[in-house]
Amino acid sequence: MTTIPAFEAKTKFGELLDRVVGGEEIIITRHEKPVARLIPEDGRSLEEVRRAAEGLESLQKEIASFCAGKPPVSWKEFKSFVEESRRQKVRRQTSLT
Repeated sequence: MTTIPAFEAKTKFGELLDRVVGGEEIIITRHEKPVARLIPEDGRSLEEVRRAAEGLESLQKEIASFCAGKPPVSWKEFKSFVEESRRQKVRRQTSLT
């Protein structure tokens, strides 16, 4: 990711577009603060992005309602669960061979 001042971006706009077409991401700054980002067009519309964000918000609410009233899981419990899941996966793989 490249950062470039606004004045320089203005004078080299065509070159920057060529770099973006090549997959590079460019951040334009004004007074050393990011103000814009040039990214390759990937065909996603703003509406598609909004729908995806709404879906994530909906999922977050569903998870929150599912977990309501249940005690939070500690980091130690979470880590233990992950390790046990990995051990079970290894056992399944070795039993198949």
